[in-house]
Amino acid sequence: MALEREILVLQYSSGLRVLGSQHSNWTLVRYKSLEAAGLYLDNSEASIGIIDCSGAEQPDTKLERWLDSYKGVSWIAVLSKCQIFRKEWQVFVTTHCYDYHTTPISEDKLFVTIGRAYGMTNLKNNLSLSFQRGEVIGRHDNFKKSLRYLHRYSGGGVTLSGEEGTGKRLLAKTWANLKGYRFLDFSVNSHEPDDYLSILNLDLQNDPNGSICFCINSVECLPQYIQHHICSFFSKNKTRLNVCEFIFCCGLRFDEIDEAGVFSPDFLMLLKKNWIDIPPLRDRGQDKLVLAKYYLYKLSREQEKRLLGFSSDAEQAIVKYDWPGNVTELIERVVIGVSSCEENYLNAELMGLEEKLSPEEYTNLSLRKAREEAEAIAIKRVLNLVSGRPGRAAELLCISRASLHRLIARYGIRR
Repeated sequence: MALEREILVLQYSSGLRVLGSQHSNWTLVRYKSLEAAGLYLDNSEASIGIIDCSGAEQPDTKLERWLDSYKGVSWIAVLSKCQIFRKEWQVFVTTHCYDYHTTPISEDKLFVTIGRAYGMTNLKNNLSLSFQRGEVIGRHDNFKKSLRYLHRYSGGGVTLSGEEGTGKRLLAKTWANLKGYRFLDFSVNSHEPDDYLSILNLDLQNDPNGSICFCINSVECLPQYIQHHICSFFSKNKTRLNVCEFIFCCGLRFDEIDEAGVFSPDFLMLLKKNWIDIPPLRDRGQDKLVLAKYYLYKLSREQEKRLLGFSSDAEQAIVKYDWPGNVTELIERVVIGVSSCEENYLNAELMGLEEKLSPEEYTNLSLRKAREEAEAIAIKRVLNLVSGRPGRAAELLCISRASLHRLIARYGIRR
């Protein structure tokens, strides 16, 4: 039987004894300890995993850290029906898992999910969907457009343009790793000019494979004699360009580089050849909140806390703030907030964003209005949770179905 047809079953709590050892050409490999399961994954190519958490009270920090080490596996969680309605388990599933099933298990439905997960894994591997992994996160059209350009880049030097903190270096490193290049990062502000000459003249010659991605940050500060040396390398070593890449990170916009007066004519042509703009965070819409939530859950796990999300005022502040420091500033704010937070939800004050909310947002002090807003939010969340089923939503909200329909109409909630 093919190795990729094996499924790891991590019996973290009660154990999936309802499942047989074999089913529809799949082999189930069972472990109870994380250490043993990790050893198995380190020495196999299994791409599907089942985690039985149905007997656990809450997600375990040790388990979450372990799962972070095996992101390449499509995990399917098994939970009780009570667990899936709790926020901490919803966070666990959406953060770590491909899908979930509730007990009692329907083996046929479970193995349909397993088949889909296996197929999706193969599609991702075959299509090389590069930027769906790691910390390169974004849903905004302009950002995804930039990622597509970078993914299609075929060589000859590429320039990533964007403000400080937009993640140019992270994009460069992710691209290099996925393409199999050794990533060499140089910053004009922290390296001597001769370091560039050294890496071009020595390291490229001594590297047995020659597969190097040379990333230069703040390229607008690069001395012109180094610019000339790089251009000379491109003209004299065209055969090496198949295995050696240059990524230039620039803080200037495309319409500024001609008038900047800091580039030699040849180097200017090289920068313009493959130019990709990375949009600032303020122009990426809901990506602000998407990124903030990603780092909130990531950092809270690292600090062994269990934050369930942002308070409503924090979400408002994150969306409204212009983020002049871009993603770098956002991460710093979340780090500060998570370190200080002792509650389930992180508020704007702990992140230093309370002052970013406009005064008019505090003018409404009516308890009746606040109650109505809270009711509308609760109804929307429950309807989303139960896929719009009013009967189940009314049950969770502890109100009658008639009352729910009346409130939906009152607040103009769409289902």
